[in-house]
Amino acid sequence: MNRCTTPHTPHHRLRRATRASLAALALALGGISALPSLAQTATFAPFQGQVRAFPPQALRGNLVVTSTSQATIDGQSVGLAPAFKLYNPRNTTIRPGTVLNERLTVNYVIEKTSGRVHAAWILNSDEAALKRDRADNGFWSGLFK
Repeated sequence: MNRCTTPHTPHHRLRRATRASLAALALALGGISALPSLAQTATFAPFQGQVRAFPPQALRGNLVVTSTSQATIDGQSVGLAPAFKLYNPRNTTIRPGTVLNERLTVNYVIEKTSGRVHAAWILNSDEAALKRDRADNGFWSGLFK
């Protein structure tokens, strides 16, 4: 018969718990050094000067928020996703109700599953001057007709 010959005294349990705690601490500290590399893998960067980096699938359009759940983009009615985010030119979120019936030049992303607008970024003049695809070009035109 094989039996454990290690004594199970409170002192022994304390040493085992201390070793486990130290191992967890070492793993946690080792993970902290990986954080900068994780931050570099973001899909799009936060505001970094005159022009922000937008997701590659973002389109350009003129957004008019008509209610908290509806909007028009270039005259076509679209729904806003329940988790819709609207970013101002300083890249902070604002509530869609604060810009009701205002015409805004934006880059926006559409949810693939529902066809609703998921996020929109109000553009500053430097960003608006850059060329970007519009919904009435190519593949995306079929989503709004």
